[in-house]
Parts: sequence; C-alpha cells; structure tokens
Amino acid sequence: MKTSDRITQLETSLRRQRIAIAGLGLGLLATVAIGMNVEVTKELTLEGLTILKDGQPRIVMGTDEQDGGVGLAVLDAQGVSRIALGTDVKGDGGLAVMDAKESPRVLLGSGADGTGIMVVGGAVTEVPAMPADNSK
Repeated sequence: MKTSDRITQLETSLRRQRIAIAGLGLGLLATVAIGMNVEVTKELTLEGLTILKDGQPRIVMGTDEQDGGVGLAVLDAQGVSRIALGTDVKGDGGLAVMDAKESPRVLLGSGADGTGIMVVGGAVTEVPAMPADNSK
C-alpha cells in the first residue's frame, strides 16, 4: 500500500470520526434543551404516601376509606407504628406515642368534650424551663 493511499484512508477515517462526534454533540445539546423545557412539578396529589428505608415502610400517610380520617404514622425498623398523628372528619385531632408493642403510652387530643393529655403506665416528670436568652 502506498503512502498516498494510507493518507487518503486516514483522512476518510478522520472525516467519519468528526461527523460522529458532531452528531453526538448535537444529540447531547438536544437532550439538554429538552430537559430544560420540562416543567417542574409544583403540586402533587395522592391518595396516600409511604416512605421506605431498606424496603421497609418508615413513614405512612393516608386517609381511612371507612371513616375519612387522615393520619400520619412513623414506624420503627420492624414496621411497628411508634408515633401516630391524625384527625377525623369532625375535625378532632390527636397524637399518640406508642411502645414497641404498639400500645399507646402518651396521648394528646382534642374533641367535642375538650382537650387532654394522658400518660399511660408512667409518671409525669416536670422538666425545668430553659432560662430566657436575654443577650438579644
């Protein structure tokens, strides 16, 4: 093979590479332009939401189909509900802190009869208030 033939072959190969690189660049540019035109979702409407960690539900939010109550539960690593927060259709709400057997231990709530706090199986301990920061 002559040197001139080899040079011609290399020039042809180089031309093809330049065309391929230009095509890739245009494709990348088009992908970026399309991605920039996608509108960001500003509102999300769901029937329920479950947040997982290592395949296990850790936070569950939703509406009870039977009575229309709305709730949020924080679960431990074993899937046991440890904190529950919710409201019912009448507007009464509550918060429960539960033990490892899912038995309520601290209850806070409001309803037609008033509001209340209940500690189950424990004692109430008064914690001193933090001193005011007068440096401001």
